[in-house]
Amino acid sequence: MTKACKLTLSRWHKVAERLSREYTETVYKAKQALTQTRVSAYVGEGQEQALRDAGTDWKERLERAFRLQDSVTEIRRTLGDENAKAGVTTLLAEFDKLNRRQKVLSEIVEGQAADMIGIGELKNIPQDYVATADGYDQRRPQLRVRMLDRAEVQNFQAGLEAVRARAYALADEIAERNKATVSLELTEEVALAAGL
Repeated sequence: MTKACKLTLSRWHKVAERLSREYTETVYKAKQALTQTRVSAYVGEGQEQALRDAGTDWKERLERAFRLQDSVTEIRRTLGDENAKAGVTTLLAEFDKLNRRQKVLSEIVEGQAADMIGIGELKNIPQDYVATADGYDQRRPQLRVRMLDRAEVQNFQAGLEAVRARAYALADEIAERNKATVSLELTEEVALAAGL
């Protein structure tokens, strides 16, 4: 028996995540049971039967996990098609780029520290602080050099704020486009596992 389910793209993503998580957990446990079961001694036919029953149970659970995986594949394929139609795929690529750029700009801006010495200030360091060629003193801390002047830092900060604002707007646009709905036929077993 199948069940028609009509959900938003966002909700389908959550359904796929839920089913994938159950698949992963079940496969891990099945592999453990089917390849790592140990006994310390033979205790009789009851033990043999219990082991056979456990093997059968885990093979059935593994087959169910494979059916869940098949459904996840179908959900993701449909989501991919719908995301492409709605232009979400392109927006996600842009969003990923903006997030990566935001991380770099943030690290550069936040990496600027008060203890940094500007390149033009290096000449003001006392001569006895600087290591000589014949006896470098390892206990002297190295000086952090400010590679960017104030205007350049402000430019990086402005760029960071612009990228952050664009990323927020893009996230909202993606969320809005993910409100579109799509219908899929799921087996009752899969629908139940997904909480539908």
